[in-house]
Amino acid sequence: MLIRQLIRSCNYLALSISLSACVSSLMTSKDLINKALPSVQTPKTFQATDNPQTTVLNANDAWLTQFNDPELNELVAEALKNNPSLSIFAARRSQAQSLIDAAGGALYPGISATGNLGGKAGSSGTGLTGYYIGANWELDLWGRVRTQKAGATQNARAINADQDAAQLSLLASIAKSVWLARALTEQARLSEESAAAAEKLHALTGIREKIGASSNSDVLATQSSAAQLKEGAIASAFARDQSLRAVEVLVGRYPHAKPLRTSALPSIPSAIDPGLPMDLLERRPDVIAAEARVNSAFYTVDEKRLARLPKISLSAGLAYIDSQVFTLINGASTSFGFGVGATVPIFQGGAIEAQIAYQDAEARAALANYGKTVLTAFNEAENNLNGDQAWKSRSALLQTQLDNQKRLMKNTDSEFTIGRIDQRQVQQQRIKTNTTQMAWNQGRVDALSQRVNLFLALGGPAY
Repeated sequence: MLIRQLIRSCNYLALSISLSACVSSLMTSKDLINKALPSVQTPKTFQATDNPQTTVLNANDAWLTQFNDPELNELVAEALKNNPSLSIFAARRSQAQSLIDAAGGALYPGISATGNLGGKAGSSGTGLTGYYIGANWELDLWGRVRTQKAGATQNARAINADQDAAQLSLLASIAKSVWLARALTEQARLSEESAAAAEKLHALTGIREKIGASSNSDVLATQSSAAQLKEGAIASAFARDQSLRAVEVLVGRYPHAKPLRTSALPSIPSAIDPGLPMDLLERRPDVIAAEARVNSAFYTVDEKRLARLPKISLSAGLAYIDSQVFTLINGASTSFGFGVGATVPIFQGGAIEAQIAYQDAEARAALANYGKTVLTAFNEAENNLNGDQAWKSRSALLQTQLDNQKRLMKNTDSEFTIGRIDQRQVQQQRIKTNTTQMAWNQGRVDALSQRVNLFLALGGPAY
């Protein structure tokens, strides 16, 4: 066994002389997709956008500004300064850079100094005084250190991409929370208005019962409806306050449930450009992170393999020594020297091979995780592109319902004015109009949130 290990090390040493000192090249996303998903045929463009549209949107643009919502932009800017999560992101980015610096430090000579000062009564009893200043530099002939640094760089890239993904998610949460808070604020107002209308309707029905125009059952029904709408108004107010507090926490404020400046919802940006290329997914932070982790893992495999080769280092040092107890031959001595050292792994009990096998398994796992991440990205992009189109149709139907209900409300007011109907029909129609308005508001929030989800799926910049 020992002889086989010695022969193997000699073979690696002979082979290493012919190796260039370059670091393995990065694998591109196309290479990784072919390796991770060999049986998946990916089209050049997203299938969910293969339909004619008249308006287009550049998916590369910053998506928050496309909503043309000044208050939202101000809240996001405040969150970028005050949200505690962003401080965590900044710390993680600093850690990532430190990993690169630590790995790259081995490319330079290491300099250290040691010294001793002792009298006759010192702890050693030698009275020895001396110092040594030395430098040691491992010659990276085979690229092991550079491979280590390249792996650390990719690992740092993955960490930074994770922070980008977290920041995008935070900004998306702020946008959705702001719009939901506005919709719930309007819902609370409309619920109170509907509760008041139901109370009037109940009072009118009570008067009609006294004159024999309505039954007690009618009174009980209107009373039950009024109580239900009052309960809904209380629940809506509670939900409104909760949503406002959620916005304040995301922004980095104390949760006072302070109302927003407006309850108006922005318009939905223009439709997404049909025929979007699939390579837009390469901008997604989670895909970038998964890709970087694959490259980092394979760099680590190369680093472990290069550990089979000799480590050659240069050293130099300056020393001074003197003693108050022992008489040195030439008295105090100062010397300078340098040398070349080599470490050749001959027999490690299979430790190097085991480390290579372990890292190779880690690389395969990272590659499989990359394939999983890409498939998830494909699915999210296609679903959200399809969902965006669906919400476009649903929004149009909700708008039609609201427009028709508003016309009915106007006609009902006109009929009441000329005496064709009484107040009961007016209050009933007002409740229906408010309910339709609340459904429209919720539909608009859902459509806006769907557009945010689409931008996240495509991995575009946020702000």
